[in-house]
Amino acid sequence: MFRNYLSITLRNFRRQKGFTFINMVGLAIGLASAMVIFLYIFHELGYDRFHPQAGNIYVLGTHAKFNGEEQTFNSAPGAWVKAMQDQYPAITDGLQTFWVGYPATFRDPETDKMFLTEKELWVPPNFGSFFYFPLIKGSPTTALKNPNSVVLSAAAAKRFFGDQDPIGKTLQIKHIWLTGNAYLPLTVTGLMEDYPGNSHLQPEYLLSLEMFRAMATGNGQNWYANWGDKQGWFSSYIRTSGPIDTKKITTNFGKVIRKNLPADPNSRVEPYLLPLVDLHFNETLRSTQLSSGEIKHVYIFGSIAVLIVLIASINYMNLATARAFRRAKEIGLRKVMGSDRKQLITQFLGESLLTTLFALLLALVLVIGLLPLFNTVAGKHFSIADLFQWKLLGSLLGIALLVALLSGSYPALYLSGFKPIAVLKNTRFTGHSSDTLRKGLIVAQYVITLVLIICTGVMMQQMEFIRNSALSQRGDQMLSIRWSGVAPTDKYQAFKNLVRQDPELSNVTMANHLPRLDFFGPIETKVTFSELSNEVRNWFVLNGDHDFPRTFSLELIAGRHFDATNRADSNAFILNETAVKTLGLSPETVLDKSVVSDNQNEGQKITGKVVGVVRDFNYRSAHQAIAPLLISARPHGSDQIIYVKLPAGKMPEKIADLERKWKAVLPGNGFDHWFISQEFGRLYESEMRMSGLFGSFSALAILIACLGLFGLSAYMSERRTKEIGIRKVLGASVPQLLRLLFTAFLQLLAVACLVAIPLAWLT
Repeated sequence: MFRNYLSITLRNFRRQKGFTFINMVGLAIGLASAMVIFLYIFHELGYDRFHPQAGNIYVLGTHAKFNGEEQTFNSAPGAWVKAMQDQYPAITDGLQTFWVGYPATFRDPETDKMFLTEKELWVPPNFGSFFYFPLIKGSPTTALKNPNSVVLSAAAAKRFFGDQDPIGKTLQIKHIWLTGNAYLPLTVTGLMEDYPGNSHLQPEYLLSLEMFRAMATGNGQNWYANWGDKQGWFSSYIRTSGPIDTKKITTNFGKVIRKNLPADPNSRVEPYLLPLVDLHFNETLRSTQLSSGEIKHVYIFGSIAVLIVLIASINYMNLATARAFRRAKEIGLRKVMGSDRKQLITQFLGESLLTTLFALLLALVLVIGLLPLFNTVAGKHFSIADLFQWKLLGSLLGIALLVALLSGSYPALYLSGFKPIAVLKNTRFTGHSSDTLRKGLIVAQYVITLVLIICTGVMMQQMEFIRNSALSQRGDQMLSIRWSGVAPTDKYQAFKNLVRQDPELSNVTMANHLPRLDFFGPIETKVTFSELSNEVRNWFVLNGDHDFPRTFSLELIAGRHFDATNRADSNAFILNETAVKTLGLSPETVLDKSVVSDNQNEGQKITGKVVGVVRDFNYRSAHQAIAPLLISARPHGSDQIIYVKLPAGKMPEKIADLERKWKAVLPGNGFDHWFISQEFGRLYESEMRMSGLFGSFSALAILIACLGLFGLSAYMSERRTKEIGIRKVLGASVPQLLRLLFTAFLQLLAVACLVAIPLAWLT
């Protein structure tokens, strides 16, 4: 029986090559889309679950209240972890790591190779027993024991030493704070694999926390004794023997904290515990060093996978029922020869299952071939081996079976219901119910496709808005060069003068890191307008030299830019529009008003005048509303980036020229540079990937729908061949015949638009 069914199925495939091709390709594209989407979803949901006892590890953060403002940090004061271990027996282990938040320079003294990186992490010796530690060479118990030890990732080791064994090699590290801007020697004591992409930890350099301890406990301070009112904050974790009541522990430990802190009615710090496996999707503990995800993206892509598979299934159902007349006599003869309805249903479902299995194999080939392209769009690093994990294959087989049943059930029930006598007499057998269902399925396809098209258009508009923001649109020509920690500020003027000897490089300035981030502490300053009131306002501040506004082409709406020849302008300020609106003044009336501002560099106040007002621009992420901004003509003492505007079409040669001048002024210092558009792009990586993936999968959904509609229209035209011939004989023109064939589809499209547009708006 099975061989008979298989033989008939394969024979039908050969006879209906066009139908089979359209169905298999449509289902293959749908299943391939579902496969890569599920690969993405499992990757996102698997964040940090590979660590030993991951379910028992918790991140210890801090919820702080200062002067009425509340904020939650993903770090905790140095005294908390040990105190928690002493207080609660259920906490079996604790770990503190330190991520400084600003790049360090690593240098090979033999080759003079140097790289600046943010991927350095200071960890204690027990790091390997707490977290996943993929050591290739070296001892997990002693690799991080000595203060001057460093463990390199495979990528970092290759960058410095190529294919040589790095163990025992010497590197040097320099950091603006931790090493006092001096090179300190390090010995490579371990080589580890690169961390998986779905880990919140992505270190390339693991350094011993013992090296950091000298700084943390010197000069009369002790970071490990900080309860929340001093310097000394660490990325902190605890491990428990089993599930714990986090609310109960944080409430009780909050009382312990308050006992160890001086009473202050204006401030309060409380512990915040979060399971490690929930960290990736947690919005509260997000920060610049964490690779945060959006759970809504998982839901969106899961929905897209369902919709794409649904469109492919609808194609199969429509084409199978549309070609029913071709198999009517076959069904009638089978019934006359004794086949019952159950056998016919089994045969048709078998055809559907076989079609789906062939499509599944084709989908696997498509995914293997297009995986590098998907990695590029999604920003992932999936390998072919990742496709063969049991969760993914099991899910895909389940989807394939569901698709086979979904797409084959109605055709099987419909075709097996033909009455043999009526069929053999050539009686019309297509009923109103099948036509109604087919039209309903076509409308559903149109609705899904239109919703995806509209949503894709909206996302593209949002991305275009981000790209066209005031700083981002000029970012492709604005080169950033890291100055912080390289040399004293007086060397900057020498470099600037040398660069500006090139008339095409006249726009040079020094300012804070853009987009504005809190690498060097708070990015707000206390501002008072004494002529208006004594109210102290917390405003964002942007420190630059006199050329900052002109270099970035900030649009003046009142007043003037800074003037380097005017000594008084060293204390001058420029406001943005939002700041002026907050004061309740017009741009013209705020000019020459006195401003008293805290000097972040020297711990003293600066009194100056407002000399200009510029149009609002996004100096932070576009996710955040533009806040009042005070632009100062004094560069920050630590947060220093040089910006050079490059001429279009000459960027490679100009960058090479800048590097030569850099080495002439600052020999032995790494030339770390990037385009400002890249830094702003980092803020929108999630949205850009989302937009790219959404657009790609929407295009695939449209392709599947078009394939189905092409096949359906071809069959409809074939069934009306005689009618079309008669109409042509009677004088019908080609446009009239096209209108005849397309009217029904256009009517269905109009109905779909009425449904899709409000549905997309609600989405």
